[in-house]
Amino acid sequence: MGKELEKYFTTGEFANLCGVKKQTLFHYDEIGLLSPAIKKDNGYRYYSYHQFEVFQVIALFKEFGVSLKEIKTLLTNKDPRATMIVLKEKAMEIEDKIKKLSRLQSVIHTRLALAEQAAESDFSSVSLQNLEEEKFMISENILDEAEQKYTTVIPDLINYLHLHKLDQGHPIGALLAKEQIQKKEFYNYKYLYIKTKQSSKHVNYHIRPRGLYAVGCQKGDETENAYTRIIQFITDNGLKIGEYAYEEYIIEEAMADGIENSITRIQLHVKS
Repeated sequence: MGKELEKYFTTGEFANLCGVKKQTLFHYDEIGLLSPAIKKDNGYRYYSYHQFEVFQVIALFKEFGVSLKEIKTLLTNKDPRATMIVLKEKAMEIEDKIKKLSRLQSVIHTRLALAEQAAESDFSSVSLQNLEEEKFMISENILDEAEQKYTTVIPDLINYLHLHKLDQGHPIGALLAKEQIQKKEFYNYKYLYIKTKQSSKHVNYHIRPRGLYAVGCQKGDETENAYTRIIQFITDNGLKIGEYAYEEYIIEEAMADGIENSITRIQLHVKS
């Protein structure tokens, strides 16, 4: 190699430096995006070190999803304002992707936590637990409504959640009022709910109060037995039933092998 080529790279060397195949460089040359600095009569091609910086810019724009045609225009015109516009657009797109991935990660963590709770469920015992305040997005009042009402209430709740990007992976839950518990109307819920940490002024919320709760799990459709066991536990401990029971479906029918294997955690507020 002559002295004039000592500061240049062969196609293979430059491809290794850039971490791509030689065919990529051939393609860039064909479309006029990045051509060798030197083309010898014998067919040898050489790239300068400064062209590595150009390649890095191309790689960066590609990573942002900019087409090769657009990249060529930007590199040809060398208009800083046009480059700024593209970079700002891509920055916004990336920010949106980050938010979507963050929500997806939150959903995965929630589902994983629910699965772990399900694996540790004890269907024979009841415990007293101090629970922190939590916010629930609730449906319209469905007390004494026919079961068919659920076919409109549940989709409305879920659709709103997805539309406003409030979904954190929590399944539908239900609030059962004290009066219905005492009447043994265990399927006559007052509200359906979904947990959420975010707020929206266009929906109704219910705050589950901080306090003491009798907590037990039921498997399948054994609601009456579960409540009987929990109420007996409350009585044995000299406590009284609070305003609501909160039913959380930690393993829904869709995730279980049939409704008989679904798992519901019942959290019944208690008072001294």
